[in-house]
Amino acid sequence: MHRRIAARLERDPDAVLAKAFANLDAWQERHRGSALEPVFLEWRNLLGALNPAEIGALITAEDQRAIRLRQSSPFAGVLTPKEVWAIKKDHEAA
Repeated sequence: MHRRIAARLERDPDAVLAKAFANLDAWQERHRGSALEPVFLEWRNLLGALNPAEIGALITAEDQRAIRLRQSSPFAGVLTPKEVWAIKKDHEAA
């Protein structure tokens, strides 16, 4: 899914990043003071510091940091439910 998100980020970085920041805003409000807050802050810092190509490389990387970050990805909602189901279906078939 993150490979598809990275491609969308390349085509329309403003929309993808706006969705990611909106998710972070909502999650930080909902989970203020919780153990999740540092992860949301880490994402916010990364999205503010990296350019879209660097973000795309990060979210598709296979190192431990990228794997950990994908567990709390702020890119929920970038892909439509139909796109998500198609990816899952293709993955199951593979």
